[in-house]
Amino acid sequence: MSLESETRRIQLTGGSTLIVSLPKEWARQLNLQPGDEVILLPQRDMSLLLVPKKTIRSAFSEAKIEVTDELAKGDRLTRITLGYYLAGYDIFRLFFNQNTIGMKKDIKDIARRKLTGVEIVDEGRNTLTLQNLINVPGDISINDIVLKIVRVTESMLDDIKVALSTIDKNILTDIVERDNEVDRFYWLLNRMLKKLTTSTYYASASGIKDPRTILDYALINKSLERLSDHIVQIANELLQVGQQYIMGIPKEQRDKVIEYIDKVMELIGVLSRSLSSQPSSVNEINNLIELAREKAREVRGLQGSLREYETSPSIIASFDSILYSIARMLEYISDIGEALLNINIEVG
Repeated sequence: MSLESETRRIQLTGGSTLIVSLPKEWARQLNLQPGDEVILLPQRDMSLLLVPKKTIRSAFSEAKIEVTDELAKGDRLTRITLGYYLAGYDIFRLFFNQNTIGMKKDIKDIARRKLTGVEIVDEGRNTLTLQNLINVPGDISINDIVLKIVRVTESMLDDIKVALSTIDKNILTDIVERDNEVDRFYWLLNRMLKKLTTSTYYASASGIKDPRTILDYALINKSLERLSDHIVQIANELLQVGQQYIMGIPKEQRDKVIEYIDKVMELIGVLSRSLSSQPSSVNEINNLIELAREKAREVRGLQGSLREYETSPSIIASFDSILYSIARMLEYISDIGEALLNINIEVG
C-alpha cells in the first residue's frame, strides 16, 4: 500500500463533537466498513496514531525451509532457523530429505534451547512444524524479559562465587547449562525489538515511550548476554584447572577475585532496581558507571600478578583469564548503565 499524505479539515457535529473523515482509498484498501473499530494512540509528539482493530492480528507469517544436504552442513540450519525467528515468523515448516532426516533432532534441540515460545505442533516422517505461541506485544514486556535475564545472571554469579571456593563440578556444570536460559531470553528480546521497529502501533502498545529507546534496550540485551558468557568462561576455566586453582593460587589472590565478584553482584543489583519499580536517578546511574569502570581498571591491574609467585604457567593463564572475564563484566555493566542513562534522558 502506497498512499500520499492528505490534509483534512476538522468538522463539528452535534454541537460539541469534533470529527474528521478517513481517506477514501486507504479505507477501501483495508475494506473498512461502518461499525468497524479503530484504536487511537496519542503519541509523545502530540500526533495521533489510528490503527484499524481488524489489522492488528494479521495471519501468522510462515517460513518454509527445505533442509537440503547443503543446509545440513555445520551450523547453517541453526543460523537459518534463528534468522526466521528473529525476523518475526510465527510458523516454521521444515522439509527433510532422506539424507537430512536426522537433523530433526537438532531442530528440536534448537527450539528447546534458543527459541522461547516456540513449540512443536506437527511432525511427520519427513516434516516438522514449529509455531511461536507468544504474542508481541501483550504476553510479555521488554522490561520483564530484561529482568528475567538479570535474575538468571545474578543466580549464576552467586553460584560462581561459591564455586571459586569449592571448585564444585556440579555447580560449575549447572552454571554452564543455565546460560541456555539467558540465550533463550536474549533471542526472544531480539525478536521483540526487531518487531517493534516494523510498527509504530506495536511500539506504542508495548509500553515503549520513545522509539529511540529500542536501540538502548538492544545494547542492554547484548551486554547482559555477553556478561553471562563471561560467567560461563570462568566456570569453564575452573572446570579445566580443578583443585589446582586452590592449590596453586595464594589465598590472598583468590580472595581478591571473590571481592570483585561481590562488586559485580552489587552493581548488577543496582541495575536490577533501576529496571524495576524503583528506577535510579541520573546521579545514581552516573555513580554506577564510574564505579564499574574504576573496578574494571583495578582488575586489569591484577593480571600478571601471579608471576611473582612460584606457580605453573597454566595456572597463571587461567587466573589471568578469570580476571579478564571479571573486568569485561564490569565494563558491560558500565555499558548497560550508559544505556539506562540514555533511556532516562529520552523518556524524560
